[in-house]
Amino acid sequence: MIKKILLTLLFLFIAIIAAFFIWRYVSYVRDKDPYKTFLVPRLELSLVEISSLTSEKTEMTAKMLIKNQMPLSFTADSLQYRIFINDVEVMKSRYKKSITLKSDDSSLISLPITIFNHDLISVLKSNERKNIDSVEYRLEVSFYTDIVFRKNFNVNIKRLLPRFYIPEVKAEHIKIDSLNFSRAAIQLLVSIKNKNGFPLKSKNIAYEFSIEGNKWIKGIIPGITDIKEKSVTELQIPVRISLKEVSKTLFDLLKKGSDVNYKLRLACRIESENNMVRNTKVILENSGSVISLMKDAKKINRDLQK
Repeated sequence: MIKKILLTLLFLFIAIIAAFFIWRYVSYVRDKDPYKTFLVPRLELSLVEISSLTSEKTEMTAKMLIKNQMPLSFTADSLQYRIFINDVEVMKSRYKKSITLKSDDSSLISLPITIFNHDLISVLKSNERKNIDSVEYRLEVSFYTDIVFRKNFNVNIKRLLPRFYIPEVKAEHIKIDSLNFSRAAIQLLVSIKNKNGFPLKSKNIAYEFSIEGNKWIKGIIPGITDIKEKSVTELQIPVRISLKEVSKTLFDLLKKGSDVNYKLRLACRIESENNMVRNTKVILENSGSVISLMKDAKKINRDLQK
């Protein structure tokens, strides 16, 4: 009798396991995702959001869905992950929190990603030469579990995402509205180059302008600035400078033509229909020689001599 009960229990156990594998096989066959897995925990890229853009780095968040497809629960230790763009490794980091996954359950995590722009620009230029409009992002994740029969998992995921260009700001030239020995009123013409295939809108762009390391001249360009796709948008920035505050370096430049440098910084948040860049904080910087911006420097010099 005991033997018959044990055989029955064994049969039921085998039947349950067989039913599970049949169910997984049917689900696996029906799944159209090219990166599907049969039993190994599955990663799905839910969303990539760029949170900050500067001249040095791009900060973003990748929202990942980890799905446990096994008939038992497990805890995943901290995740080690690497980011590749077109097979070039651009980041290596660690997600320190452990994740507990119940059987046939999913968990959403957010992985912080920081990519230094010299790596990103190199990849984009390569794609541009090949006339490719998308970039392949590959995420390699490894983690340890408390499962007895398998302690380590390595999971990869690839996604093609639209090629994204960092907007470029450039000071084009300076127009002097008024000038005397104490102050100068200047119109600074600035261009923003958007090479992306979608427009970018920004509200109340904050600007900072500095000459030869002196005090920043700050202000805001009010309203909505529409930065059209694949085009250059020009902005007029009014700047009032006290020559006493800049130690007369601007006066010396205008009168004698001495070489004085400037720094320009624009800060804004992007409003876009593209989820990847929506509400992204952007800081654009440009620097160079003030004399290179002054197309009418000779005329100004003559006026000062009068």
